[in-house]
Amino acid sequence: MVVMAKIIKIKSMGGSDWYKNRPGSLHTNHNMQPILKKDRKKLQAIILTLIIILSLFLFIYCRTLPPLNDHHEAEAIPETPITPSKPSVEPEQSQDRQLENLNKIIDLDYSGQHLQGVFWGEHEFQKRIYLTFDDGPNLSPFNLNGKTTTVIESILDTLDSYGFKAVFFINGKNLEYTSPAEKKKLLSVLLRIIRNGHLLGNHSYHHYNLAKGIFSDGQSDMDDISHEFMMTQSALDEILGFSYPMILIRPPYAEPGRTSDLDQWLMNEGYYLISLQYDSYDYAYSPDGRWDQQGIMTRMTELLDKEEKGGVLLLHELESSAKLLPELLERVILEKGFIIEPLEDLLQKKYSR
Repeated sequence: MVVMAKIIKIKSMGGSDWYKNRPGSLHTNHNMQPILKKDRKKLQAIILTLIIILSLFLFIYCRTLPPLNDHHEAEAIPETPITPSKPSVEPEQSQDRQLENLNKIIDLDYSGQHLQGVFWGEHEFQKRIYLTFDDGPNLSPFNLNGKTTTVIESILDTLDSYGFKAVFFINGKNLEYTSPAEKKKLLSVLLRIIRNGHLLGNHSYHHYNLAKGIFSDGQSDMDDISHEFMMTQSALDEILGFSYPMILIRPPYAEPGRTSDLDQWLMNEGYYLISLQYDSYDYAYSPDGRWDQQGIMTRMTELLDKEEKGGVLLLHELESSAKLLPELLERVILEKGFIIEPLEDLLQKKYSR
């Protein structure tokens, strides 16, 4: 009776739905409804946000598309042919064509038993002249006949106007740059030299006399010499973005800078020593410190009158060279019946089989 009385009391307190609040009853999810409503609202807000972002993205994307003309408009407006712009650097597959003149030398047979090249004591040149320029590239500003350019570009302008080819022996220190603009200018000049059929030669990095100092102290002389030239090679390749093997070597000061270790290193590497037969003395100044163009022209005239054999002519990338070059070519070399040829032609005559 006591138990029954307690049950009746509980029922009277909870009413007819008292069992719905029992733990474990399926009807307890009624207490979760407010929570689920909140989750739905959050989910709806997230979906709405994603829709807005996607719509904004599609709107921006569509704004970037070119306008579409209908069929009739497309027929009414004639199409203008598009000429593709020339790339600043030619494709890699064209590099073989750019290096065609250099490959003529690379493909020659190098005995490995004797040093090859063009030497001071040679005489058989059949009145041919081979132009070479040392100490470049010289990007110093230069004005000739009212045109402002650089020393090297003025020299190239003159050579290209005649169609003559030359070898430019460069120093690694002149390939140093301090800004992207300087590197871009160096690249432009170097590519012009290559593409116009000229050759690049190695003139060492610092222009030290290899017959003096650390290069002839009896301690790792060959390694010191190798380092001077290989630094220049690395500097050139870094600017070009591809490998241009400078197999033509001229030591600083030419013959006075030549050593037996240099000769041995050149032979070991299969490089060509390029000496000279004529020194233009375009670097010489009068005793009062003035550059004497007429004196240089007189000396060159007398030299070619005396030595009619021909051979390699040494010039430098100097303002004096840029100024005298047109007159030197026209009134001295050509007027005297000399023929100007590319150096690779001479090496092919000497070493092709």
